[in-house]
Amino acid sequence: MSSTNPLTGPSASTVAMSARQEFTPEQLERIKSVVNCLVTSSGLERTPGSAVADFLHTQDLMSSRTGPITPVEQSSSLSFLDLPAEVRNKIYRHCLVVGSVFPRRKAGDSRTESFRQHEMPQTQLFLVCRQIFHESAPMYFGLNKFVISYGPASEWPWSDPLRLWKSSISRFAYENMKSMSIPFDLRDHRMQIPEVIRHRHTKNSVKHQLSESWKARFEKMALFNLDLLEMSFVDCCSLRSGQRLIKRALHHLLHEVDSVPKLMVLEGFISKDEVDEIRTHIEEKYLIELDDEDPENPWRIVIDWS
Repeated sequence: MSSTNPLTGPSASTVAMSARQEFTPEQLERIKSVVNCLVTSSGLERTPGSAVADFLHTQDLMSSRTGPITPVEQSSSLSFLDLPAEVRNKIYRHCLVVGSVFPRRKAGDSRTESFRQHEMPQTQLFLVCRQIFHESAPMYFGLNKFVISYGPASEWPWSDPLRLWKSSISRFAYENMKSMSIPFDLRDHRMQIPEVIRHRHTKNSVKHQLSESWKARFEKMALFNLDLLEMSFVDCCSLRSGQRLIKRALHHLLHEVDSVPKLMVLEGFISKDEVDEIRTHIEEKYLIELDDEDPENPWRIVIDWS
């Protein structure tokens, strides 16, 4: 009785019997002819025995695919603080060092209009953890230039070091800040309306209070260990008379030579004559030897204490 199923083909027992059956040379030749006919009908040139080679190759591929699956070992996560210090410093520099920082920008200050040319420092990095803050804050304060707008010194960031000394940001600012740009501006002292009315006929009183505001500013700046201080005198004048007050500002700046920054750059003069006048005033009154005039920027005075 035949064990061939019309739906599923020969049964397993039939296949096993065929595998044990011995074929005569004539039968083998007929099987070979049938196989070659099937191959030739596909339009491909095949060499004798290539069908057997393809079959064996297919078997090799299938056995390679159905081999044992070895799971990939999961690598342990790497913490940011596990990175070498030099790698972390490169990341800090990329995120925090942008050239110039503009805290508390104010309208009407032309010095802060260039803030769009600089990227915003990613100071949210300070909030990750204490160690990252302690590693990155010195780089942020030490390698950026802080451009401060006009106003009384009480409005400055980190204005009261004694009261804010417990604040880590304040302490790191005073310890690490190296470069600052400030204006000497008629808006550095704010007078209330009654005070303006009371002193409307007293020019010297307004100048005196503005001068006192600058003096308080330098007392705070003496706590910094600055390498560079840029000063702008664009609006360094009296509110009512328009008299220029640069010499009065320089008096407070140069009165304590030991506390001044290593390099000072004076800018914002309204004329070349004013530049020459202030240069002569500094050399004669304070006996300071100034750098030669910069031919590319003759409207700037540089005082180098190094």
